[in-house]
Order: sequence, then C-alpha cells, then structure tokens
Amino acid sequence: ITSACAERCWECHIEHTTIGAVMDDLLDDGDTPCSLCARLRRGVLYRLAAAHGATKIALGHHLDDFIETALLNLFFQGSLKAMPARLVSDNQQHIVIRPLVYVGEAEARAYAQEAGLPIIGCCCSACGELSLMRQRVKRLITELEIEHPDIKQSMISALGRVVPSHLLDRRFAAG
Repeated sequence: ITSACAERCWECHIEHTTIGAVMDDLLDDGDTPCSLCARLRRGVLYRLAAAHGATKIALGHHLDDFIETALLNLFFQGSLKAMPARLVSDNQQHIVIRPLVYVGEAEARAYAQEAGLPIIGCCCSACGELSLMRQRVKRLITELEIEHPDIKQSMISALGRVVPSHLLDRRFAAG
C-alpha cells in the first residue's frame, strides 16, 4: 500500500494498535468480535484525525456492507438498523462518511483492480471463517440473487424508505 500511495503522491500513515490483544481480553469464547473491533478502530481513527487536524473521516464501506449489516442486526441483534452513511461522533468533533454506500463490492473491487490500486483484505483472523454470521449472510444474499438479481438494490433502497408507522416500535406509533 505504501508504494501505491507514493506513486500517487498520497500521504500514507499506518497505525499499529493493540486492538487484537484488547479484544482477546474482553471477549468470551464464541463471541463475535466485529462490533467491538469496529468501535475500537473508530476510536483510533478519531484520535488520529484529531492529531492531524481532520474533522471528516471517509470509510470504504460499500453497498454490500450496508445490507449485510442490516440483516445481521435484524437476524441476530433484534434491531432494525444498518450503518449511517453520515455519522457525527458522540463528542461532535468528527464526521464519518461512507461515500461508497451505493457501490457494490464487486464494482469497487473491479475499479480498484482497473486503477491499479491494492485490494487490502481484513487482517483479522476471524473475518475469513465461513462460520461467522457475516459470511452466512453474504452466502444468503448470493443465493437470493440467483432468483432475484436486483435484491441488493431493493434492500439498499429499503434502507432509505423506512415507514416507521408500519413497524412495532412504540416510539413511532400514532396517537
């Protein structure tokens, strides 16, 4: 990655953390590490952004990440939510944006390859395990796409067309 950045005259900073060790201490066997890891990584990004005087942080989450997260939350967390395309940090100091929300993973990967950009996989040992819930959801969507090729577009559209009055959340119930 450093050579790809240097070729384009982009500044590159790689931050080494102890997130893995912290997670090993905090998680019980069988716990899914993704949510905790994401929060810890975001904390590191906030700290680095502040050190560099940045107030916006752009992340590479794409359409597939949004719909997979929505299904993970629905199936396994009992909540109807995805991730926001724009998130203001709790302390109001940073804005996280996800500009690839409407770009599919395959399209992003194809662009990166065509542009000669490196494709960097997650270095987490747990990410590649097919038994993880995200991998199961990924397989489910792939299977559904065989019969319904536009299912991802339908799902991402649904995340932008919520009808709260038709849900069971009492906070949105009419009078």
